[in-house]
Amino acid sequence: MTIDAVPRDMLSTYLEDALLTGKISPGSRLPSERLLAQRFGLSRPSVREVIKELQERGLVRVIPGRGTFVREPSSVDSIRPLEAYYRRRNATPREVTDARIMLETHAAVLAARNATEDDLTALRKMLSAFEKAGNVVEKARADIAFHILIARAARNSVLEVMFLSIAGLTFEYMLRSLADPTIVREGAPYHDDILAAIADRDTERARRAMEGHLSVAHYHYGEDLDQGLDTLARRELTRLMGPGVSLDGIIESVLTALDGPGDDLLRLEPNSRQR
Repeated sequence: MTIDAVPRDMLSTYLEDALLTGKISPGSRLPSERLLAQRFGLSRPSVREVIKELQERGLVRVIPGRGTFVREPSSVDSIRPLEAYYRRRNATPREVTDARIMLETHAAVLAARNATEDDLTALRKMLSAFEKAGNVVEKARADIAFHILIARAARNSVLEVMFLSIAGLTFEYMLRSLADPTIVREGAPYHDDILAAIADRDTERARRAMEGHLSVAHYHYGEDLDQGLDTLARRELTRLMGPGVSLDGIIESVLTALDGPGDDLLRLEPNSRQR
């Protein structure tokens, strides 16, 4: 153990606690490397290592020439650790469908109780974007946004984060589903049923519509139902957009738009998407 080891751990623990509990508020600038080194009896390279670890975890951002600032928490931050674990476990469409039925049927029930007019407006925009989409990837972007918005309209932060943790896997699942005309023909009309039930505050109808929607793939996936989603997603992305497309980048752009001002939702519509 080096001389710096214990004080370095103290600094890491101190900063992590301050950031996660809000003692240092988002947007605030951290003390300089020099001041932190003096306060904790560390070398500046050791302080730099701690800052780098916090940056890699998405807790701070470093702006050259200006300093280190506390990042606002975002939906993107919540999905990475668990999603990586799911991928290591080689999650299949069957497993994702079962998990989605458990989570999203209850999200639909809660959304029917708690959705605001702003929530309903955002959901209608996403269905419009879905209908206008010119290809499978555009449809999947609008589709995942629609389901994330329902999870948010539920007004249950734990349920929302649980769904966000499988958002990447769900998007991959959607790529496979939306490439199948039979699944689109049978599954897409449920979107309108779900939204209508939520708008009517009909919790049981919302639950049934969501369960019916999520169950369609079970009847049509065949052997794909038990294949790893990564394999299916890479196959569909390569077929649709060529090699080298970043799935993570697509998901992050959706979540970033949903985390931004209401007008950012327009970035998910086909005529105004980012290129």
